[in-house]
Amino acid sequence: MTVDFCRSTAAARAVSVIAGVGLCLLVFGVDDGHAQRARNRDTLPAVTLADVQIKRMNQRVAAVGSGRARQQVTLTTRVAGVIEKVLFEGGQLVEANQPLVQLDAATEKVAVETAQAQRAQAADTVQRYQQLNPGTVTKVAITEANTALKVADAALRKVQDELDRMTIKAPFKGIMGLSNLQAGDYLAIGSPIATIDDRSKIIIEFTVPEAVASSMKVGLPVRANLITRTGEIIDGKIQAVGTRIDPVSRTLAVRGEIPNDDLKLIPGSTFSISVRLPGQDSPVVPALAIQWDRHGAFVWRVGDKNVLERVDAAIIDRDGDRVYIDAQLKAGDKIVKEGGGSLRAGQTVSPQSS
Repeated sequence: MTVDFCRSTAAARAVSVIAGVGLCLLVFGVDDGHAQRARNRDTLPAVTLADVQIKRMNQRVAAVGSGRARQQVTLTTRVAGVIEKVLFEGGQLVEANQPLVQLDAATEKVAVETAQAQRAQAADTVQRYQQLNPGTVTKVAITEANTALKVADAALRKVQDELDRMTIKAPFKGIMGLSNLQAGDYLAIGSPIATIDDRSKIIIEFTVPEAVASSMKVGLPVRANLITRTGEIIDGKIQAVGTRIDPVSRTLAVRGEIPNDDLKLIPGSTFSISVRLPGQDSPVVPALAIQWDRHGAFVWRVGDKNVLERVDAAIIDRDGDRVYIDAQLKAGDKIVKEGGGSLRAGQTVSPQSS
């Protein structure tokens, strides 16, 4: 219709060329502006959004360590003697003070009986003196009788201890190791008998880098799993922390403790250890929201009227499909989750439901 208007009559052709051209251009310009804005509305980039969350980032320290029993000793004899009975088997769970090996103790039993008789005689003398009238027995005689009783008590305790040593007992509840002892074997003083392990808890010794040494505290939670059985996580805690950094490796020795109620874990096994350290609050965003350019990582924040703003971001840690970042973001900020690959700062976007 615009073209027809400009060319419809001779009168129109007589109109000033400049005015005519201006009129036609004006009409065409108005039409082209409407069309361009319509095309812009139709081509706004479609994106999906996500809310920024602020969460405490827990740093994890990974290590590998070797496990040992909570208590473990090699039993030895304090006296020499011939084995009369072996009262345990390898792999057996024994209680504290349970007899394990009985040595021939005939001589010690005779000594105990003799000491008991001497003690009884001394006690009878003291009792008899006490029943007499005052002045009948001198104070010296009474003192000597009391002293003789004390000596007899000491002698009895001594031989009783020697008799007790002829029976080797478990120092604590644990699992006995293998042994080749049998009745009739002679044991010299200090001869090894067997090992015993208290496996109710497993102590894992590992090292951590100097950079996190100051963060290691007794009681911090640890997660452990056997190298040979990945996926089976056992929760425990730090039991002890070393006091010095190794000058060669620049590491700190740490001991973790994990439960072993079913006694399935075996001392000497290798464990993968993870210690979670308390960290600081950081923005958390979906991994898909992170974009990259020559200046580094960033995210698109969606402001008023759906206008984009570039926010620089430094990745601190990853947790599955979420990323902890260092960025000028606050909880509830809207960022572009998907569709941010070809956007530019200041651009208007069209948010879509995810």
